[in-house]
Amino acid sequence: MSATDYATLTAKVRLSANDTATSNFHPQEAPVGLRNGANKVFRLAYVNPVAASMYLTYGSTIRSASGFSILDAPSGYIEMGAAPDSGATQPFFFDYFHQWFPDADYGSMIDEATEALGEVAGVATVEGLYPALVQYALSRFWIRRSSQYANVYATRGGPADARPESVTQQFLDLSREAEKRGQDLRDAYYKRFGKRAAPASGTITLGFRPFTPRK
Repeated sequence: MSATDYATLTAKVRLSANDTATSNFHPQEAPVGLRNGANKVFRLAYVNPVAASMYLTYGSTIRSASGFSILDAPSGYIEMGAAPDSGATQPFFFDYFHQWFPDADYGSMIDEATEALGEVAGVATVEGLYPALVQYALSRFWIRRSSQYANVYATRGGPADARPESVTQQFLDLSREAEKRGQDLRDAYYKRFGKRAAPASGTITLGFRPFTPRK
């Protein structure tokens, strides 16, 4: 048996979830960290930054793709090549895109979605069921987004500038909608499959007039 095409399915789920490499843009963000002329480690507001999308503006250096590196993507930490000064040089910010979850997490969501379809995780699903599988995985994406906000207190400022209970409920609603859409697509596939598999033949019944056999 062939293995699940995680690359293709991850790309499809990311697109449906609006979590591609160019979905979540953060312009002119000043990283968090001590500017004392010696410290080189800073933290971005959002985790999982897309490395190829990051640009540094520092003083007269405008949107440079060098002079820094990602130290820990899941935590949003970056490291400068040289420590910025104590604050005299302005501006100091990054432009970048981020993604809510790494590919490995999407692989887990796809495995759960595969099992929800009644298939075996890690084993390739027929392409006709891809639309249903993507919706099942999308449902799990929204559940995870809901879980993120369920642990956030109502605050003002930064990524959590909202009432978390309201956002959590909206994400749960989106999860239920995706699950229902996945079920409908799954059922539609099997109905069409049944029609395709129906035999291309029929039974014809002919009537005969009564007759008297020879003696």
